[in-house]
Amino acid sequence: MVITDENNSATQGTSSLEMVDSGTAGIRRKSGLFHNRAFAKLFGGSVSSSLGSSAGSLAIIWLVYAETGSAFDIALIGIFGFIPRITFGIIAGALADRYNRLRLMILADSIRALTLIIFAASLIFTGFNLFSLLAAVFILGIGQSLFRPAINSFLPVAVEKDQLANANGLFSIAQEVTSVIGSPLGGILIAVFGTGLTLTFNSAGYLISAMFIAMVAMSVPTRPKDQSTSAEKKKPFFGQVKGGIAYIRGERGLLKITLAAFGANFFLTMFFTFLVIYVNVILAQGALVFGLISASMAAGFGVGSLLVGRLHAYRSFGKWYTIPWGIAGLLIFGLVLIHSTIAAIGFLFTLTVFGGFGNNVFLTAVQKYVPNDMLARYLSLDEVGSFAAVPVGQIAGGIVISFFGLNVDFTLAAIGTAVFTLGLLIFSDVRTLHVE
Repeated sequence: MVITDENNSATQGTSSLEMVDSGTAGIRRKSGLFHNRAFAKLFGGSVSSSLGSSAGSLAIIWLVYAETGSAFDIALIGIFGFIPRITFGIIAGALADRYNRLRLMILADSIRALTLIIFAASLIFTGFNLFSLLAAVFILGIGQSLFRPAINSFLPVAVEKDQLANANGLFSIAQEVTSVIGSPLGGILIAVFGTGLTLTFNSAGYLISAMFIAMVAMSVPTRPKDQSTSAEKKKPFFGQVKGGIAYIRGERGLLKITLAAFGANFFLTMFFTFLVIYVNVILAQGALVFGLISASMAAGFGVGSLLVGRLHAYRSFGKWYTIPWGIAGLLIFGLVLIHSTIAAIGFLFTLTVFGGFGNNVFLTAVQKYVPNDMLARYLSLDEVGSFAAVPVGQIAGGIVISFFGLNVDFTLAAIGTAVFTLGLLIFSDVRTLHVE
């Protein structure tokens, strides 16, 4: 799946739960999504954790720079947060397919909250220690790796299948909005209360999220009927991991998308990472314009995600995942020619509309296409394969800009993204991927 951050309805053709009392549980209801109590609680938890996480991420970066003044130490924070997404991500999906996904989400939130509380207390009472912070960031990365496949594979069970695209879109736009709000909020909290207490605000976000998810778990007396079949549960754990790898290898169209996403993410990283240089050097603007551009991109991803449910584009997802991201890649080249701030904001908004559309098409389609007892494994393996290119792209972009300049970097990013996404259309097993 390209830059983001997936259920076959199996033989039943629905995403229902076996409930002792479906009337009291309120997990499925054929009205608006927010009348579905499970979705509303999951959404509330997501907003809470995203808001806290945005403020906390800013606090961590600020803390490192204030204490060490080292760009290398800031890079270390990114690396230690990213490594678990590659290493632990391989088994996180198997855990989510094997065990109760709601309980795993609660565990992930609780681990993240406790980690931040311990580090904040250490910071307040004993002072800054880089090694302690790196350990905390690594554990936070493990929690993120466990949480993402669990919630993305539970969502198809919690909502009606024809509401799934809208549910994914709402989660996407909420994440973008809270990111825009959370970063300046983090700056205010640091200025008023200090870094330690700002990190406790982040931990509170995770605790609130865990409480919301616990309320969902209490309203679901039994496990989803299409998760962890008895045959699957009898397999050894690493047998399930191998089963996930075997599944993605057997689904040739999905495998090609994941492999292409590796290449596309490499080039997209060369672009997105260095937008701050574009704003400073090409547009000759400062932090205010960079903030406006970031906000316009967040809005674009959200709008694109919400359009998917309206257009039902996920049905032919082999085409409607690749074409929008191919167009987004071509739009990157437009920025090479644009030196107007207003035009750049409009271009980036349009680019991310296509990107958000492509991402939600893929996520919704895979949630419908992949059997639910395999879904978390597929999602985690796809993420590992797709996002492994990110650190490589950051290094490559820095080298290209240093030797050849920003325009060459953006041109390569545009061509590479378009080739790796639109190139998928030559494969019939990708073009014909569809769900009902």
